[in-house]
Formats: sequence, structure tokens, C-alpha cells
Amino acid sequence: MHISNIRLKKIRTFEDIELNLTNGIHLITGNNASGKTNLLESMHYLATTKSIQNRNDKNFISWEAMQESALPIGKISAHINTLDKTHEIDMMFSKPIKETIANDNEPSGKITKNFRLNGITKKASEIIGTLRAIYASPNDMQIILGTPAERRKYLDILISQYSKKYLKSLQKYNRIIRQRNSLLKQIKHIKKRYDELDYWDSELAIAASEIINLRSENINQLSARAKFHYEILDNKNKELKISYKPALPQAFDATELIQIDKDYFIDILQKNRTVDLRQSSTIFGPHRDDINIDLDELAANAFGSRGQQKLITICMRLAEAHLSNQVTKDQPILLLDDILSEFDEEHRNYIVEHAANVEQVFLTSPDLSNVPKKLIDRSIQFNINDGSIKKN
Repeated sequence: MHISNIRLKKIRTFEDIELNLTNGIHLITGNNASGKTNLLESMHYLATTKSIQNRNDKNFISWEAMQESALPIGKISAHINTLDKTHEIDMMFSKPIKETIANDNEPSGKITKNFRLNGITKKASEIIGTLRAIYASPNDMQIILGTPAERRKYLDILISQYSKKYLKSLQKYNRIIRQRNSLLKQIKHIKKRYDELDYWDSELAIAASEIINLRSENINQLSARAKFHYEILDNKNKELKISYKPALPQAFDATELIQIDKDYFIDILQKNRTVDLRQSSTIFGPHRDDINIDLDELAANAFGSRGQQKLITICMRLAEAHLSNQVTKDQPILLLDDILSEFDEEHRNYIVEHAANVEQVFLTSPDLSNVPKKLIDRSIQFNINDGSIKKN
């Protein structure tokens, strides 16, 4: 797949820009803070409906637009060419109606997002997967060094883009876990409604078992491909292993494909009800999962060098692109945000060589000094300056 046209209106540094694009490698240069990341993040927004940078939505809109009362105040639109058809996605950012009427001078409140797919209003969940994007940046170090929540988010973004079953199960699970935890608190305080737990446990178990099985399957495949890349890039011949660590009472072999059913998870919930009630929280389940990332059986976050950690993250991103294509038979777009400066020449050449296998690539860099010549020669080049973008 590839983006054939994209328009950004009042998005961060861009007042109103429109780009016609083709497949191939797009090299985007510009000074720091010129808007390179904003462009790539806009593309990722269309793929996932959320900010990869954990921005509040209102921080993604230009400051001037936040002062306006017109609806919408910001918009991202794109034409997406897939294997069999072309889709048009519109993503509109608006201030709440009550704030618009109040005409406050200070921008505040929550931004609302509305979506259209081929001219028809859709939910965010119905947009996800229309465009699939892999986003690599220096911030990827947080996949290794960050919290379990950040690694779960990493997994959710990856799998949700090509598995509607996973996305549906995840949304159902998140909704039910909130309801179950609320019920646990009520039971603890008023000593009633205990019998309602059976219903919520059954519903939770269906979603949980599907999430666990899909996470296990996808992590195993991701690990194998990332290991392939790492073996080539690491001169010290260390073995990379990425394994699933489900939040379950039973320990699993790291190389084992985990497949559980509804009854297995119901049994866990029932055996741990007393603890759940005491803590007013569900102690086992996908909401507490993690991923182990190891080099030669040692945790990469504790024992890996910074150079090794950077290699691991780019190997994971390249593996994601392979996995997404393997599942859908249609390649995702690859967004490489100022990552080449993080690597030496040998590693830069390898990254470029394998990125070139993807149908459409967007690579940003402050200048051409860290960009391999063979990429420069075959790329479509753009320069961003002061909110405008021009083709070289």
C-alpha cells in the first residue's frame, strides 16, 4: 500500500499543505523543529487514530487554530492505495461545542476527533487498518527501557493494525476490566452484588484468552524475524530473543506458543477472587502483560549497551514490516524519523537496503550527511522550511 495524496490543514507547523506522492523512498530534510516529525506523525495518526508521541490531541493542532471557533479546527486527509482499491480517509479535530459557544479566549478542554472513510462517517476502530504504518524513531529506546505499559502499547499498535479480531477483543477487554474493577470496589464496601462477578468473569475470559493467544503468536513471529536481522547486524554474535510474559499465575516456557481457552482464564479469576476483592482490582490478565527482550538470556534493558539497544529496536521495526506484510499480503508504509544518525555507516546501509524492500518509505534527516549515497540517488526528495514543504 502507499499514500498517493495527503493534506494537512492547521496541523502543528503546517497551515495548509498538500502533497502528491508515489511509491518508493521519500527523503525529507529540514532543520530541527521545522515540521519533519509532524508530517510523519500525521501519517501515523491516520493509521492508528492516536499520537505516537503521546501528545494530547489539542497539542497536535496549531496554536492559531485553537483560538478559532470554526469547526473543524484541524484536518488530516489522505488517499490510500491498497492492493485492490483506493480509500479516502478524513480525520477532523474539533473543539467541544460548549467551548465553541462560550468563545473562551484560552484554549482548553478536550479535542474531539471525527473520521470519514470514503465519505462515510466512521468510528475510530473502523478506520484502523485502512492504512498500516511502522514508525521508527530515537524514542523507540523506550520499548526496551520503558515500563510494561509502554511495551503493551507497542504490541497493541502493531497487532491492531492488521487484526480486527485483536482490536475488537482488546476494546472489549478494556471495557470489561473497568466494569469488573468497579464492581469489586462496590462489593468490598457494600457486601452485595457478589453473584454478578460470574457474568463479568465469563465475558472477560473470552476477550482475555483471545488477546493472550494472539499476542503469543505474533510475538513468536516477531522474535524470529528480529533475531534474523540482529544476527547480521551484531558483530558480537549475541542471540536476540523476544518473548511473551503473560500476567498469569502459571509460568510458561519463553519459546512456547501459548494457547489458552475461556475456561482456563475463568478458573484463574475464580481462584483469585479473594485477593481481587481485597485489592479492588483484577491482578491477573492482559492488562498486566509484558515482553522480555533478551541478549544471550540476559535482559537487554539491564545488560545491553546503548548501541545494542538501538540495534534491537530497528531490528524489531524491520521485523514488524515483514510481519504486517506476511499477514495481509500488502506492505505497510515505513516511517523512519531521523534514525540514521543513530547508526554507523555499515548499519545505515543495511537499514536502507531493507527499507527499500517496502513499497513506500518516508525518511527524515536534518541534512544529507548521514544518508547513504545510493539512497539519495534513488529517492524522491523534499525540504521542509518554516511550515512549507517543497519538492527538490
